[in-house]
Formats: sequence, structure tokens, C-alpha cells
Amino acid sequence: MVSHSFRFPGETDPYRLARNQLLQAEIDLRRRVEEVAALRRQLPLGGQIPEDYVFAEGSGDLNDAHTARQVPLSELFQPGKGTLAIYSFMFGPKMKAAVRCAALSSTLLMPRQCMRLNA
Repeated sequence: MVSHSFRFPGETDPYRLARNQLLQAEIDLRRRVEEVAALRRQLPLGGQIPEDYVFAEGSGDLNDAHTARQVPLSELFQPGKGTLAIYSFMFGPKMKAAVRCAALSSTLLMPRQCMRLNA
């Protein structure tokens, strides 16, 4: 079991034992997560995509909520496009956005807005 010499003020021996057991469990968990990640990376490629699915891409102007263009899946994976972020809003056109959905989308857009402000 992992242990270390650092002790908190007033800490009891049972507390230190429990902390060391927790530390060992966290180390074991991290090791297992890494093993699972390695297995995931070793997976063979999946099957062919049956069609070139089309997505709606919003305007580059964050104040324009109405303009969208149709973008085929094949266009999303081209040189120079190293990051693909897909977010599905879970409400229809006649429903109001959920606070969490709006907060998440605002957070995702924040770096882009900051880049524009700092440019």
C-alpha cells in the first residue's frame, strides 16, 4: 500500500490509514483508466459511413442566429480542421432553450469571442 510521511495536524492513525487506502484506490483507478484508454486506442477502424450526412453550420457572426449553411460530413474532416465540436441542442424550434444548454453553448463560444476581441 502507498503511504507517505506527511500528516495533517491532529490526524489520527485510523484517519491516516483510511487516507492511504484512498490514495491507493485512486492510484489503482488511474492505472485502470489508462489501461482502458490503451484498449480503446487499439480498436480497429469502424465500418464505412453509409452516406455523407449533412449538418447545419451557424454564421460566424455570433449575433446572427438565423443564417446557416448546409455542411456535409466529408467537409468537416479536411486538412487544417483539427478540432470538431458537435453539440446537439435538446429542444425544438417552438421550445425555449434550457438554461444549461444555453450556458454550455455560451461557454463553448467564449474562446472564439475572446479571440475576436483580442485580434
